[in-house]
Amino acid sequence: MASLREMQGAFAAALRDPSVACAVLPPENLSVYRNNSAVSFRMALESSFPVVRRRVGDDYFRQLSVQYRERYPSRSGDLHWIGRDFPAFLLEELHGSEYAWLADLARLEWSRAQAAIAKVETSLPADVLGRFAADQLERLVFGLQPSLRLVASDFPIFSVWLANQHENASPVDQSLGSECGMVRMRSDVLEVRPLEAHLFSYLCALQAGAPLGEAVSAAGLDQTTLVSALGFVFTEGLVSSLR
Repeated sequence: MASLREMQGAFAAALRDPSVACAVLPPENLSVYRNNSAVSFRMALESSFPVVRRRVGDDYFRQLSVQYRERYPSRSGDLHWIGRDFPAFLLEELHGSEYAWLADLARLEWSRAQAAIAKVETSLPADVLGRFAADQLERLVFGLQPSLRLVASDFPIFSVWLANQHENASPVDQSLGSECGMVRMRSDVLEVRPLEAHLFSYLCALQAGAPLGEAVSAAGLDQTTLVSALGFVFTEGLVSSLR
């Protein structure tokens, strides 16, 4: 007699592949479960990647969902994680085509999904810097909000995402070129925001754990842009710790 684990594995395999035999239920009774499973999978993808769906259309998104599920079957009981490999799948599927930008758009949307479940910590005010001596400032390491996600692309994915917050939006001119920006949870709202390249580089360095002096050098900030960048991270509530 098959073990419970073996029966569960056979049932799961039969849900994905009609050619797989299942001892749990006869084939005619599996169709309802198979359909529900496929629909739930696609709806979870649609929830995480609404703008990708809008840009490719419902029919093609259904095709992508089927192909993605075959190549990357879910390994979790939590529907949230179904989309984890979708950007990589689109990169494999669309690499070298005129639609390669959709993989980066999916990466941006998955960053939103991740930011939505990240912890939001109490932010520090700018006057906390006054606790440190002037010669300590360049050695300060900033802890940034856990929900912060930094995304860069060769394509204008932030413009695409912002333009497609409703159905039937017009296409965005891909000749706009590369964009970078951030995604974060703020006051229970997911914020998607493009950034200037120097500010993006500065945040990347800080997030990687570089001391302030190294982050300033990495981003090529002068005194004026440094003051602006410091003001940004504190005004936006991005700093949650200092050491």
